[in-house]
Formats: sequence, structure tokens, C-alpha cells
Amino acid sequence: AWCGYSFSWMASLYARAKEGDSAAKMLQIFSTNFCSINSFHLNGDQKGGQYSNFTYRPFTLEGNFAFAKGIQEMLIQSHKEFIEIFPAIPSSWKDISFKDLRTQGAFLVSAKKENGVVDQIKIVSEKGGVFHLKMPFKTFYITNTSKKYVFHKAGNILEINMKPYESLIIKNGYE
Repeated sequence: AWCGYSFSWMASLYARAKEGDSAAKMLQIFSTNFCSINSFHLNGDQKGGQYSNFTYRPFTLEGNFAFAKGIQEMLIQSHKEFIEIFPAIPSSWKDISFKDLRTQGAFLVSAKKENGVVDQIKIVSEKGGVFHLKMPFKTFYITNTSKKYVFHKAGNILEINMKPYESLIIKNGYE
């Protein structure tokens, strides 16, 4: 007796738990069973009860918003004391990128993953502050070579103090 938005919210929960394959499966169920061909969320199972006994068609928005939130949670998370890139990506998503997703602390983050490996991360600080990033690679270099940073090996956290509107790129050292 689940409604359509239940599946998109489950995707967000799976992503927060870092279970990317399960998150992607919930998004797939939502989009194929609970949306019309124009992507409107219709709440009831449009394939005749495969995942829900409800088959009605009222249009609602919360399912689509939860879908977007689920994808964002798969790509980036900042609810802890650090930002984590690609924390819940399904194993089949080898080449993926995103641009300018906003995190806590008013940072815009862009990242690219190729052949299953994070290649680079771009950070833009909107208001200035300390940026904490859980590093997705062992070695790295920062394009602004004069920028000072602190690396905490214990949690694999990079800490950089940024000025308002400052940007930098962190690249994988491929070691």
C-alpha cells in the first residue's frame, strides 16, 4: 500500500546510508511506476499494482522533489562536519559529474568521476569559511599552489580556509 513518494523518499534514506545501488533501485521504481510519461508524479502505481495497491492518478509535487533530493544525496553530502563527494553512487555509475551543488557553509561544489575514479573537485566559497572535505583519493594537488591547507590523516579530511568568492580545484594525484 505504498504511495509513489514513498519510493523517492526511500531513495534519499538509502543514499544517506551510503547504499547507492538500493537508492538507484528506488528511484527507478518511482520513475517507471509512479510517474506519467511527462514525468508528473501520479502517486498511484501506474503499472497496475506492481508496487502498490493504489492506482489512482492525482498529481502531486513532493515525490518529484524527493527524487531530486535522493539524487543530490547520492552525489554529495554535507550533513556531517565535512563534505563527502559521491558517497552513494551505484557500482554501475562509472562516469558521472555534477556542477555547483550547494553544501552547508555556502560552498558550491562541482566534481567529476571517470572510470569509477574521482578526477577533480572544484569548490567556490560564496561567503568564506573553513571547507572540510573527506578526500576521495590518496594523493592530490591544489591548482592554487600557494593555498595553505591542513590534512587530517585520522579522518582523511582536508581543511582549507577560504575567502568569500574564492575558488580552487583539487585534482587527483593518481597514486
